[in-house]
Amino acid sequence: MLVGLVLVAGCSTGAGGAPVSPAPVNPGPVNSAPASAGPVNAGPAIASVDTTGAPLPAAVTDTARVLDAALSSGDPTPVRDRYSPAPGAASWTVVADRLSDPANQAKLASALRNPPEPRPEIAYLFSDGDHGFGLTADGRLAFVGVGQRAPGAATGTPAPSGQPYWAGRSYGHGRSLDADPSGTGLLTFRTYETCPSQRPGVPCEPDGPQQVGRVELRIYDVGGGPWVAEVVTSNDEPEFPVGDLLPVEEPAPGVVLLGSGDRTLVFCKDGVTHDGCGA
Repeated sequence: MLVGLVLVAGCSTGAGGAPVSPAPVNPGPVNSAPASAGPVNAGPAIASVDTTGAPLPAAVTDTARVLDAALSSGDPTPVRDRYSPAPGAASWTVVADRLSDPANQAKLASALRNPPEPRPEIAYLFSDGDHGFGLTADGRLAFVGVGQRAPGAATGTPAPSGQPYWAGRSYGHGRSLDADPSGTGLLTFRTYETCPSQRPGVPCEPDGPQQVGRVELRIYDVGGGPWVAEVVTSNDEPEFPVGDLLPVEEPAPGVVLLGSGDRTLVFCKDGVTHDGCGA
């Protein structure tokens, strides 16, 4: 019976007259234009005002757009000509790594969408948590911060005192490390170079044994691993170039390791002994 119905539907039904065409099937309204998928970049726009509501200079928003494009593409090259590092800021090599690292890109892109804060040390600070950019009023990139926490926000493995294990003063043979809980550190050490120094870039000891090496550090938590000390300034570039990253660990209570491999320096807190700390 089903076959018969199909055949009838496919034949003319008029006897001796013109064939009767089957009624056309109404396909419904035709969409003359495809449904809109919305803009490709439907997320928030880059900030155009600062935290006070004042409009940002055109040069600042222009650099923010260049940064955003670099983060999206993973190619930091277009940013290079706009990078004029502030005193103590990381080298371009370190900055390029930060911009091209997928682990940083989402947070840095988010920072560009938050109204920046006018700051005394830099015209504008774009930030999202511990990630951000420092821009001058004429659109120069002064620094790229990754994992740099505000003072008092350090959350490293705490010592019994409640402070991060690296906070305070610790000592090794011919060296010392001073650091505060906010992550600012100072490493001083002997170079064992008599004057004049025979090694270019290495300071000499003009008056006998003294800790003439001086390296300022920024210690921060990268998450899921050891803390990291970044070299901010250094008078011993061959050993501690600016932008260098040194792991910071506590293998035992009161013992701090700075660096890795053959470059590891061992420090001890007062009252703690360890073979690596020396006399």
